[in-house]
Amino acid sequence: MADASEEAAFTFNWLAMRLLGRGLYSNPWSALSELVANGLDAGADNVHVYVDARDKSDVTVEVIDDGAGMNADGIATYVMVGHNKRNHSGEQMSDVSASPKGRKGIGKLAALFLSNHFYLQTRHEDGASAWELDARNDSVSDDDHPKLLATTAIPQTDNDALWASQKTGTRIILMNVDLTGYGPQSISALGSRLANQFLLPSDTPPRILMWVRTKNSLDGSGYSTVKKSVAFRNFAELTKNFPNAAMQPSDLAKSPTLVKLPAKGLPTGIYLHQPTYTNFPSGPVVDEAWAQIENRVDLASQTYDDVPFKLTGWIGLHASILSELAKENDDRFEKNKYYNPAQLRVYVRGKLASDRLLTQLGITSTYMNYIEGEVSFDLLDEDTLPDIATSNRQDFDETDGRVTLLRALVRPVVRQLIQRRTDLAGTITAQIKAEKERRDASSKRNFSDQIQRDLEQHPEISVETRDELHMVITNKALGTLELKTAFRVFLSHASADHAFASLIDDILQARGARKSEIFYTSRAGSTERTLDERSLSSVIKENLVNANTLIFYMTSKNFMGSQFCLFEGGAGWATRSVSEYLKLNIDFESIPAFLTNGRAEVTLLDTDSLIALRPEVHNYIVEGVLNPMIAHLNRGRDVDGEVKIEPFELSVVPSALELKNSGKTYSDYFLSTIAEHWSALVDSQVEAYLGAYFADPPIKA
Repeated sequence: MADASEEAAFTFNWLAMRLLGRGLYSNPWSALSELVANGLDAGADNVHVYVDARDKSDVTVEVIDDGAGMNADGIATYVMVGHNKRNHSGEQMSDVSASPKGRKGIGKLAALFLSNHFYLQTRHEDGASAWELDARNDSVSDDDHPKLLATTAIPQTDNDALWASQKTGTRIILMNVDLTGYGPQSISALGSRLANQFLLPSDTPPRILMWVRTKNSLDGSGYSTVKKSVAFRNFAELTKNFPNAAMQPSDLAKSPTLVKLPAKGLPTGIYLHQPTYTNFPSGPVVDEAWAQIENRVDLASQTYDDVPFKLTGWIGLHASILSELAKENDDRFEKNKYYNPAQLRVYVRGKLASDRLLTQLGITSTYMNYIEGEVSFDLLDEDTLPDIATSNRQDFDETDGRVTLLRALVRPVVRQLIQRRTDLAGTITAQIKAEKERRDASSKRNFSDQIQRDLEQHPEISVETRDELHMVITNKALGTLELKTAFRVFLSHASADHAFASLIDDILQARGARKSEIFYTSRAGSTERTLDERSLSSVIKENLVNANTLIFYMTSKNFMGSQFCLFEGGAGWATRSVSEYLKLNIDFESIPAFLTNGRAEVTLLDTDSLIALRPEVHNYIVEGVLNPMIAHLNRGRDVDGEVKIEPFELSVVPSALELKNSGKTYSDYFLSTIAEHWSALVDSQVEAYLGAYFADPPIKA
């Protein structure tokens, strides 16, 4: 343990430190990543990052690693700004990472950037020490040198037990960090930001663990491993190179699954695509930059100025950058102020060196916003070559030949990905065109069939004349009209009769119909009345005049007493022939005269004024209501190229004698779907319904 009188002064004064800090770090997260990098360079298997932001004006930040720690020589090196740790001077190779991320010795300025008061504890195999830097005193001048003072008074925190459990390592406790300018989302997104700062193995150490506490978070240890949140399942194409399999993201070791691409004009509005994962080109690909560096690059030996180079990592092309669809492909997809997927992140020695490569390639294309990738190119920070990092350490001199080489290697890969997306767009366009032609042909066929059915309702016209009219009308229409393709069923009913309309609605949906194919305002949870910007009468009128809407009337005393129902009945009568609407009647007396179509009528009320699922009612519901509706909806599905709804098949009902001898009843021959829905929707409330129906005056429901 260091003597309480010991001190270690930094080699730069406060003015230089502050100026350097402001130039090096643009935000707290960049500074924090430097402290993590120091732990990784110390050979740590685990680096714990703790941020207590319950009071954003007085945040405590701790970084704890289980690396080699620092002895007396290590502390002396720590306060030496400008020390090149890659030379390992005064250090044993076992004390540090085999490939340190830094070589300028300025990473410790990150602590001074974040806080003017921090503690440093370290344990080394040679011993332990604890230090404090406190520059809160107003008497500190610009010419003074920051000092670490040995101390035994370390503040207690929630990480004391964690630190006590480690044999070696370093702990930094940063006090009074000010994050008042950062919102809760920005602080909570710290994990994903920190994950993007490093390239770490997928399933083996080293790893970074983080615990962020806000005023809304629960107490208790919340450390979790920091992981990248790349939406790999949203990539349509991807190319990669991982000589070290441990560095390959686990997602890329799996076979890619189908992805959805937007395709307005196809039946589902979606095009399904099978992605491919390929390898980086093994040889040089043509690029305009080679001429600038041809005298410095030997492509055969893969060297630059006789120094070997290698490009590793991955570059992918997103299937979609529309958040809703992209999240369907992969719920990890993010596109917001804290994470931009349109990036090519460049790593050097496992640490993020630049996230601006994509904009530096000079490619103009709509699909540039679909590119994301992570590549490693250690040549940019090669010890035997001059340093080309910019003053803020967050990019490189763009005019240097090594940056030109990186662009020459990456640009052809990106162009190939964009060409694949362009080809894919052409394939989708061709399918949309074919689908439109198919839909048009199907629509016209359905229109022709409907004209034929309408003409057959007029036996007073001779067959020859009907055929001639059919030909003339069809040819005229097909040459001039944009035919409608949306087929729907409209359930016209009084609110008091909603149980019977619900019966039809529920059975159709159980059979495979979509809610959008059935217009029904009494449906439980329906928002047609409340959320549609138009009045209900306008919505109803729009459905009634649509020639591809099949109208169903639930006639009753309630129907006759409803202005809406009479409006719907009159509109249907005026726009359709008698063969083009369906009915289910409570009783004969309540069937509107204008809706009588001359066919036999079936009523739900029997001679005893009871409503039950009798054989004739059951069969009528199937053959006179449900199957015609299914046939109508299937015409629309034929147009859209969708799976059709299976019609119902009735069982053959035996004679009364056969029924008696078998010991069965008629209900044994009812379709289970019909019987179960009838029991749940009608039988459960039929008594109350009939009481209201026969009340004098009628009870309004």
